[in-house]
Amino acid sequence: MLTYGLTGGIGTGKSTVAAMFRKRGIPVFDADDLGRQLLATESLAQQVLQRFPGCGDRGQVDRQKLADEVFSREDSRRALEDLLHPAILNEFEKQKSQLARPRPTYCLLEGAVLLESRTDFSLAGLIVVTAPTQTRLERLGERDGMDEAHRRRRMAAQLPQHEKILAATYLIDNSGGLEETRSQVETLAARLAAENGEVV
Repeated sequence: MLTYGLTGGIGTGKSTVAAMFRKRGIPVFDADDLGRQLLATESLAQQVLQRFPGCGDRGQVDRQKLADEVFSREDSRRALEDLLHPAILNEFEKQKSQLARPRPTYCLLEGAVLLESRTDFSLAGLIVVTAPTQTRLERLGERDGMDEAHRRRRMAAQLPQHEKILAATYLIDNSGGLEETRSQVETLAARLAAENGEVV
């Protein structure tokens, strides 16, 4: 089973796109969810707290404190990714191997920083979800209630959208309505199935 990456900057709506693929029966693994699961385990929590001792209490990681730390410093973010991403890859491969049969010929790994990661996720291709900067800022304000300065810091901590676009194998423009996005997802899902030998 091949793995395609699904990424996009914060606020582009990649989770909306992921849900559309899931509705079509395509397995989608969320790297952020896998990371949260792993941070709750004692072994990884200990490693993270050794590197970021002020970001937890009684062996538990305080994810908000950790986020405040890593989004304010590039070296901290890199250090966390170097701890988390190999563990996420291992857990993803484990869960992928446990999928019930019959399986589709491909699955998706959704993650905001797949391109930035120094971990090799061995992707067959990369789907990048895009949206204009102002639209992304508005979505973040509505979704998370962040003030604008915080929203812009979160966006600045990620690879610029134009660089993601240059690295993309496939693009989904999520600047319009849901039906426009759904139509693009359906077209791409059929294309990937055909490219991988499925009868569509």
